[in-house]
This record gives sequence, C-alpha cells and structure tokens, in this order.
Amino acid sequence: MAEVYYGSMTTAAAELETEVRRLRIRIISLTTAQLDEAAPPAHSRRAAIREALTEFSQIGSDSRPVPALGDQNLADQVVVLLEHGQRSAQTLPEPDRENRIDTLTEAAVRLRRTLA
Repeated sequence: MAEVYYGSMTTAAAELETEVRRLRIRIISLTTAQLDEAAPPAHSRRAAIREALTEFSQIGSDSRPVPALGDQNLADQVVVLLEHGQRSAQTLPEPDRENRIDTLTEAAVRLRRTLA
C-alpha cells in the first residue's frame, strides 16, 4: 500500500485514527444490555471488546496484560491501546511501521463490525 503524507500523518495512520473515533463512539453508545448481547464469535459484545483489547495489546504493546476494568472504561481502553500501538509504530523502520498500522486498523475494523 503506497503511503500518502498529509503533514506528518500517512493515509494508513489517518485511517487508523478514523477507526479509533468510530469505535469510541460505537462502544460509548452501547447499553449494558447491548454489551450482554451475543456478538459471534464471542459470547457477548463485552467479551468481543475484551478479546480485541488483548489483540491490540499483542500488536502494539508487547502483549502487556490488559486490566479488566468496568464497562464505562471499555471505550477508553480501546482508544489508549490503539493510540499506543500507533505511536509505537513510529519507532519502527518503514515496512514494519506500515504493517503494524495496517494490522491495528484491520483489527479495529473487525471489532467495529462485530459490534454492529
């Protein structure tokens, strides 16, 4: 994927930031009952979010453990882990940087679609 620069941000980075905003809004809008509803392959939307948090940590945070905080913190945890992964990608050589950002974006899109 060819990178296009807008100031200091690539299109891949801009796409990730867009997904971060979409996920934040989507997760914040979920009620407790909606979080309890099934979201295959997870048992619930809440479980899908927690599984995604683990995946985001594996991709961009050296698989650090993700604390199980309350529902009110799920959106913040998603944002923090995705933004951290994006920042950590900036320290990598170009091909690895692009791969990490693309992988994070794909994982974010998967989660958003699971929560739909």
